Amino acid sequence: MGKEVGRFLFYTFSLSWILWGGLAILTQFNLLKFGTTFSIVLFILGGIAPGISEIWLKKKYSSKEEFKLFINNIKNPRHPLVWYIFTIGLAFVACFLPTLWGGASMEKPLYLVLINFPIMIIGGGLEEIGWRGYLQPTLQKRWSPFTSTLIVGGIWAIWHLPLWFVVGSNQTSMNFLWFTLIALALSFLMTVIYLYTKSIFLCIVFHSLINSFWEVYIPNTNVSSGLFTLLFALVIFTALEIYRKKISTKIINSAKSNERMF
Repeated sequence: MGKEVGRFLFYTFSLSWILWGGLAILTQFNLLKFGTTFSIVLFILGGIAPGISEIWLKKKYSSKEEFKLFINNIKNPRHPLVWYIFTIGLAFVACFLPTLWGGASMEKPLYLVLINFPIMIIGGGLEEIGWRGYLQPTLQKRWSPFTSTLIVGGIWAIWHLPLWFVVGSNQTSMNFLWFTLIALALSFLMTVIYLYTKSIFLCIVFHSLINSFWEVYIPNTNVSSGLFTLLFALVIFTALEIYRKKISTKIINSAKSNERMF
């Protein structure tokens, strides 16, 4: 497992940091302005690197059947309606809640979420092919969901680091510690979605919705707000993880009872 994870992280970080690093150098020396077509291409390609890396590695090192199942998971929209409601509602609450303590402010109409959503699938959502589609479940083979989420969230935050050096990017106005706390919070929320559904597709939807809602509820990137959001995510994660374990225990006990009957 360690070799596989290392391989995924090597290709993901190498591809993203070369593209974003090049973008940072070009903007720092005023050779390219962020927002131009070429800069956006570099930005997007760096952002989808986790997905590209994992699809390529899965294609190279897995069986045809495993690869087919993986791709089907990415593009499969067939999930119970309740999970779409849960995913949309959770993304909304995670972005709206900070407005209650001054951690965000509503600056644009809510309907823009629908307009931005398709764009944010490319501008963020497709990352989940690598992070929640591969890294999270792989780490859970060795560690608990809680520990695995902490690791993924920390790696996810560090992976974004070159964007703080891209002149004109949104990240230059963000507090990196706040961003790290938010990355951990969102990781716990997406772990909940993945644990219950095993769906990469829904994780992509959630991530895209978060980025879309952030265009409406603009975050104030202070550390205390990030801590409150992380606390909210931990409460949701803990409550649903306790419930999931209770259900699993009941299923196991029921199976044992049936075995004794025969």
